[in-house]
Amino acid sequence: MIIKYNNGKVFVLENKSFLDKNKYMSSLFYIDAKVLNEVNLKNYVLKVINNDKELIGLKVEPYNLLLYGAKECLKELLEYLNDNDYEYKGVMCSTEIGEELIKVAKDIIRKDYFLKIGMDFMEATECFEESANEVKVASSADLDDIYHNSISFIKDCGLTDKVDKDKIAKRLSNYRVFKIDGKVVSMAAFSYDTIDSLRITHVYTVPKYRGKGYARKVVNAVKNEIILMGKIATLNVDQANPISNHLYKSLGFKKVFSQGIYDLK
Repeated sequence: MIIKYNNGKVFVLENKSFLDKNKYMSSLFYIDAKVLNEVNLKNYVLKVINNDKELIGLKVEPYNLLLYGAKECLKELLEYLNDNDYEYKGVMCSTEIGEELIKVAKDIIRKDYFLKIGMDFMEATECFEESANEVKVASSADLDDIYHNSISFIKDCGLTDKVDKDKIAKRLSNYRVFKIDGKVVSMAAFSYDTIDSLRITHVYTVPKYRGKGYARKVVNAVKNEIILMGKIATLNVDQANPISNHLYKSLGFKKVFSQGIYDLK
């Protein structure tokens, strides 16, 4: 059975208990649902119910289709999307659902998906090192540097997101920066994750300054700040980046689950 929702607000009200079974995995659903005011073939939220199994699919342009729930319902959801001309390409989900997506899409709807980016979701609850005094809260003077670094960050991650300078300007107080000669050479930011956690994002160091420990300083400073707020620090790390994996583990982050972005070949 397929349930269609007319907007994100109604969807959240009717599915909060289901989403909260795994707040980390479903956190993006809360974020995207806030801007889902009108549904169509490009922006939608659907739920499949099959016996005692449930699966939710939420798509908001220009982002990936988000999947959350039971992999056993995936075949029915994809067939419904395909038969009714819903638009979707990139998919973000747990690796368990992603592996099922690769099989189902190929056998049922004749589409080949592959794992574009594999990520480990990690969390930290303790301060291990003192924060470096050189790490500062970003100011308006840092906006241009952060904007250009964000473009490079998106490119390095293999993503297609558009960087909005105005949005960065509104969130400058969430950025922590390490500067040399007045230029931002390393940065990290934090954003809403769940009621109990804040997520560290946009960890980026200018290439010529890598390997000098600057990323460690900014990530550690942000992590400590989050924990001192009484929250859990979380982040996603690319499974193909052993340097970042080692860095985060050495700062006390532990893997919670794996997820990925899947795309059409």
